[in-house]
Amino acid sequence: MIGNDVVDLLLAQKESNWKRKGFLNKLFTSLEQELIQKAPNQEEMVWMLWSIKESVYKAYQRFDYNEGFYPIKIKILKLNEQNESIIQLFGTFFYGKTTIDKDFIKTIVLLNKSDFSRIHYLKTSEYTKNENGLPIDVISEKPISVSHHGRIKEIVGFQN
Repeated sequence: MIGNDVVDLLLAQKESNWKRKGFLNKLFTSLEQELIQKAPNQEEMVWMLWSIKESVYKAYQRFDYNEGFYPIKIKILKLNEQNESIIQLFGTFFYGKTTIDKDFIKTIVLLNKSDFSRIHYLKTSEYTKNENGLPIDVISEKPISVSHHGRIKEIVGFQN
């Protein structure tokens, strides 16, 4: 299972006020809020953690589809200096890798850490959706993950 997310940092800065009352408590666990408070760039940390949570949600939908979104239940257990993460949702563990650039943050999350070597970035937007509205590649009919925010769009799947 694969999930991805992108955050256009310029758009997030313009459209979102993560410092407003209650925002952090609604989305992040106490451990995650501690990571934000200790980060040299708190805004970047907020959007990295958000990107990880969004990616987990997308991956989880592939094997237990449900329409609810519950960011506080998605728990980031470990985040290292290389922006690799271990996350848990409803007893299932996920592994994430996040890339941070001056303009964007991108995260990919997988069930199996060894599958990172199989990641494939699709250059085409030729995809359709399955019965649950989840994206699949038109050609291979395999599950993919699509994310777009502002100027950034990423479509990822697995190579054979």
